Amino acid sequence: MSDYDQKAIEKKWQDAWQKMTFYHFDFNSDKPVYSIDVPPRYASGPLHAGHAVHYTHIDFAARYKRMRGYNVFFPLCFDVNGIPIEERVERKLNITRKDIDRHEFTKLCSEFANKNIKTMTEQFIKLGESMDPTIYYQTDAEYYRRITQISFIELYNKGYIYKGEFPVNWCPRCMTAMADAEVQYVERTTQLNTIKFYFAKEQPEQLLKYHGIGKDENGMYVEIATTRPEMLPSCQIVAVHPTDERAPWLVGKTLKVPLFGKELKIVEDEAVDPNFGTGVVMICTIGDKEDLKWVFKYKLPIEMSINEEGRMTEICGKYAGMKIEDAR
Repeated sequence: MSDYDQKAIEKKWQDAWQKMTFYHFDFNSDKPVYSIDVPPRYASGPLHAGHAVHYTHIDFAARYKRMRGYNVFFPLCFDVNGIPIEERVERKLNITRKDIDRHEFTKLCSEFANKNIKTMTEQFIKLGESMDPTIYYQTDAEYYRRITQISFIELYNKGYIYKGEFPVNWCPRCMTAMADAEVQYVERTTQLNTIKFYFAKEQPEQLLKYHGIGKDENGMYVEIATTRPEMLPSCQIVAVHPTDERAPWLVGKTLKVPLFGKELKIVEDEAVDPNFGTGVVMICTIGDKEDLKWVFKYKLPIEMSINEEGRMTEICGKYAGMKIEDAR
């Protein structure tokens, strides 16, 4: 066995299987079709062990269905659109997309992606994945973009696409929206700030017996706890839970936003967590997904405290232009 060359034998049979077209989808066949909606692999780097396991599971289904007499549609495909590719090119070349011409940056990303695609295609073959290279696609190809555009137009004509103001995951460094799948959440300890919201008008002294309500030389106030004081300029309403003992006294009253003087109505809402902070919540546009629900429910205007660069906007007065952490 000293003459046995495992790599040469492996390559010989890999090439043979590719030539035998075992894995090709037959468009003229009468066999029942089994179509696999393959998740196209990001072209941001070579395959790792996790990809090998994931795509092998898919391959199990493809091979089983072929043995059961199905005409299996199992394309070889790659996703070339995405932040990971751009970010890796920036790191590799020690640049940012702002440093060079847009078309030149796109070219660098394309070259980087195509190099990875070549490597991954070879890896898929070595893994024995039974994808069909004759129905290959990658998402930056001209024909693929045209299909995407046609699909978009068809959806628009059917009324499924409309324009509106909605929050998105936004990266101030990359200056682009990001999909939920590209967002990683990090748990960290932050500070809960208790802020005084003063009543716009005088209130009866009986209110002082309730927690979270006080009085000083500036008048009577409601305490609201928040980890996001930078959202104060875009506050729209204040809410309290209907079962809160303070609700009968507070609902319908008006508070003033500290520093900015905007007047806010107090409403009751079952989504308020009475055990968080002081049990009273400020609803701003838009601090989190819960705020978004309230925006739709109460038809609130959308004001922005933070711009696309992660800095405070003009509605923030003297804080305009500051980074979030500094304004906070």
